[in-house]
Amino acid sequence: MNSKFHLLIVDENPYVAGILVQTLRNDFDITVANSGQDAARMLIQGHHFDCVLTELNLPFFSGLDLTKLIRMSKLLAKTPVVVLSNATDSDTRIECLEQGVDGYIAKPFNPLEVKAKLHALLRRVAPVAGPVEQRIVAERLNVKEKPVWQQKSRILSMLFRGYTVSQSA
Repeated sequence: MNSKFHLLIVDENPYVAGILVQTLRNDFDITVANSGQDAARMLIQGHHFDCVLTELNLPFFSGLDLTKLIRMSKLLAKTPVVVLSNATDSDTRIECLEQGVDGYIAKPFNPLEVKAKLHALLRRVAPVAGPVEQRIVAERLNVKEKPVWQQKSRILSMLFRGYTVSQSA
C-alpha cells in the first residue's frame, strides 16, 4: 500500500518542475501538469490529489483560476493549494489568499522551504488527507485501528442514541 501524499505540481517551466520533483519525490507521489488547462482536466476527470502546488502566472488558465475551480467543487474544496509566483506586490498575495489559496511562496524559492510548507499544510489536514497521518494519530492516542465500518457505526450510534444501528461486515 502506498502511503505517500499525492501532489499535483502545475508549472509550464520544466526546469522549475524538475527542481520540485527532485526535491519532493521521496516524500510525495508527484504528478506534473505543464499548464493550468492540463491540471483542470485531470481534476475534472476525477484524479485525486492531496495537495496542489501551482505557478500563479500560467497562460489561458492561471493558478488563481485553478484555485477557484478547486474551491467550487464539493469533492475538491478541502484540497490545500500553494501558489508559486514571482509577483512581489502584496495585492497579488492578498487576492490569492482571498480566493482560497492556502500558501504563497515567492520566486525565486528555496525547494526545502516548499517541502516544509507542504508538510505543514498537510499536517493540519491529516485526519482527512492520508492513511499515514491517521495511523500516527491513532498510535499517539493509543487507539487500535478498527475497520472503517466500525468507526462509522460508532459515530452513527452516538448521533442516533436510542436508535438501533445494525452493524454488518
